[in-house]
Amino acid sequence: MKVQAANYFRFVRLRLRGYKIFGSINDFKFNRGRTLIVGDNGVGKTTIIEALESLGPSMRGALPLRTANSQGVSSVAVITDGDCELIRRYRSLIFINPEFYRYIDVHRQGPVINNMVPYSARGEVVSKTRKFFKRIVSFKAGKFYMHRDLDPVTMAAGEKICFGFAFVFAVREALKLDVPVVLDSPYAMLDECLRKGLREFLKSQPCQQILLGHEREFKEEEKPKYILVYVEDYSHVMEY
Repeated sequence: MKVQAANYFRFVRLRLRGYKIFGSINDFKFNRGRTLIVGDNGVGKTTIIEALESLGPSMRGALPLRTANSQGVSSVAVITDGDCELIRRYRSLIFINPEFYRYIDVHRQGPVINNMVPYSARGEVVSKTRKFFKRIVSFKAGKFYMHRDLDPVTMAAGEKICFGFAFVFAVREALKLDVPVVLDSPYAMLDECLRKGLREFLKSQPCQQILLGHEREFKEEEKPKYILVYVEDYSHVMEY
């Protein structure tokens, strides 16, 4: 019998029925590894993230789409595996905002570290952040050596984003978290070299990954699993 890790959590499936921009019933089944969801702006990527983050909120008071179904019922259902409480405790390490770097100061032990990382693990977080950041910026010659002090003030915008990702994954590893990451447009603000570095870094991470973005962002990735399509006044999902 397999023993489940204490810090384990996975998304298994999401069903949206006549909710917000999604008409009828739309099912998303998530791989244990990587799941790519692509679509233009306004077709529902943010709705998917919000539904996962709230674990299927009560839809009382929600207005159904007129095209949704004959009963006019709106609903969100999220099926998971593992400890759902981890979402509340580590929300910012699961739903990663590319501008998370704004709240990080690895040396002054700012509020982000104080709220999530025990004092005994903070040295490990700084060390792993440095290692991961070096890997992500490895395709831009000399960049890591310019930023060995890990001070985002001296970094360009794209480098700050990569620094934020390095920190998040350092904390996850230090805390031994086996939880997903949900990334909305992770490559949108990166140049080609940083995009390549982050892409290779993410592929090396063993956690469940749900990536959402425009098709242009994922042209170097594997084939997307879902493509969001806007038809008339609602969106639906096409599975590939």
